[in-house]
Formats: sequence, structure tokens, C-alpha cells
Amino acid sequence: MSHRALLSLLLFVVLLVATGCTNTAPTSTSPEVTKVTMRLQWLPQFQFAGYLVAEARGYYRDAGLDVTILPGGPDAIPLPLVATGADTFGSTGADTILISREQGIEVVALATWFQASPVAFMVHRDSGIRSPQDFVGRRVGMFYGDNVETEYRALLAATGVDPASVNEIPGDYSLAPFLERRADVWPVYATDQPYTARAAGADIDLILARDYGVELMGDVLFTTAEFARNNPNTVRAFVQATLRGWQEALNDPAAAIEIILARSPDFDRGHLEFEAAETIKLLRYGIGERCVGASDRAVWQKEAQLLRSLGVLKSDIDPETVLLTDAVDEYYRSQGIECR
Repeated sequence: MSHRALLSLLLFVVLLVATGCTNTAPTSTSPEVTKVTMRLQWLPQFQFAGYLVAEARGYYRDAGLDVTILPGGPDAIPLPLVATGADTFGSTGADTILISREQGIEVVALATWFQASPVAFMVHRDSGIRSPQDFVGRRVGMFYGDNVETEYRALLAATGVDPASVNEIPGDYSLAPFLERRADVWPVYATDQPYTARAAGADIDLILARDYGVELMGDVLFTTAEFARNNPNTVRAFVQATLRGWQEALNDPAAAIEIILARSPDFDRGHLEFEAAETIKLLRYGIGERCVGASDRAVWQKEAQLLRSLGVLKSDIDPETVLLTDAVDEYYRSQGIECR
């Protein structure tokens, strides 16, 4: 065999061995599941801008995902839909995650968006309702099975109001029951419905649970513990693409509003501008000032202890059992930022 032929053979063997070694230890980070759904708590508005921008800009597609974003409401509550596997991801309140764990529903929080709760209780200024004690004998709208109900029950417990003394009526997408005075108290997100009520000519006040010592967080992104355990790459891809969406929405709210209007042209621009300004305050509160979407363990612990003291939780829940924040931490660490 010639020297040149021997050299070629040796090179071939080296390449073959190197290729074989590479193939024996694959390190794929591709999503295990590519087709997923995201269930919102409400209509696709600025409250959910991170998801909507990520979808419109192709960030989910870039991450190898085919994402369907679905609206929520009284008849489409994220927690049961995700817990039963009907949806992959969902948005709910931090309190709902803690309560669900106590009930044996194994869900995990992947990101904390609203570092303070947006929930408020809207009343007509001339109604004479100034505090939760004035709810007695009144008609109070209620959205069952989500963070609004939890905050309402915690507020009543904190102020010594017997729930049986309040006339609860089912909530609705529309503010008509409130505007037509068929309801005296209406639970809202302070980032959203107050604008609509004022635009309709209502003179309103807002009662905030935090003014009575009930300080809770708001929207978190969640999935089931089982899905996260079996599909870590899918979870990482979804969370980090959503973070890209939120960063863009925060840097350019006007562009995010255009994306929302393109999707829902019937929405009111002024309303979205109001919502954007109020939403950004909640996103940037506390740890969110440094890392939007990060989860402050101390704040989660404080909320768990508060819910326990009010009797909303019947046992102690360790927040570490419900938080799965690796994807958020990795996202910021890649930018040289330590969130905690």
C-alpha cells in the first residue's frame, strides 16, 4: 500500500471513530413535544402580551414549538384544563398554585409574571360601599376556581366578614351586571376593567385586598409536574420564548399593542394603552425590576404563610415544592444576570 493510500485510510478511520464517538452520546435539546396549547385567564390582551408577541414574532417557532393560544373565562378556567391534560400550559394566580398543591393537584409554577396582585373589587362611588364590611347583604360577582375567588375569600377572612352574609352571583365576561346595577361589587383586574367602566360613564371606586393586609402575587405561568418532568426541553423552550416576548413588549409597548390589535381589531387602543401602563408596574415590581418572570422564594413563602394564617390553606406548603424556575434562571444567567 502506498504512503498516500495509507494516510487516506488512517484519516478515514480517525473520522469514523470521531463520528462514532459523537453519535454515541447525543445531547439533543429539541422539544420532546412540539405541539402545545397555552390557556389564558381572559381575552388575549396586554395582560398576556409576552405570549402574544412571542407567537407573532415567531419566537415559539424558532424554539421548535407549534403553540396555540386560547382565551380563558368563567367557562374555560386554566387550572382544571391544564390539570386534566386538556391544555399544556396555563396562566393563574400564585395562590391557586399553592391551594392546588394542598388539594393534591400537582402543578408547578414556571414563571411569576405579576409580582403583586392586580385583583380589585369595583363598586359604584355612590353605593355606600367603602370596605369589605359593607359587602354584607350586597350582591357580589364572583369568578369561581381561580385567583379572584382566593383573594376574595382571603379578604373576607382578614376583615371578619362571614361569606354567608354576602349574596354571591356568578361573574361574566361583560360588565353589564355591574353597569346596570344588578351587581353591587364586581371583581376586576385593576389593569383592565376600570377603564371600560369609566368609559361607559360609571363613577367607580376600587377596594384592594392589600389595603387590608392581604398581599398576594398575581399571574404565573404553570403546567403539571408530570408534564414538566417528562418534557423538560419543551418547558424550557416555551418559557424562554415567552420571556423574549415579554422583554420585547416591555421595551416597546406600542409595538406589542399593534400585535394585539392585529389579532383582535375590535379592541380599544386607549384601553390597551391603559392596561399596558398598569401591567408593566406589576411586572417590574420587586424582583421583577431586575428579572421579569423570576420567582422570589421569600415572597412565595410569605404568601403561603398568609394564606395559612387566614385559613385559606389548611396546612403548611413549602414553595420549593411548587416552583420550577430553572428555565427563567438559565435565561437570565445567559445574559450575565443573577436573579437571586
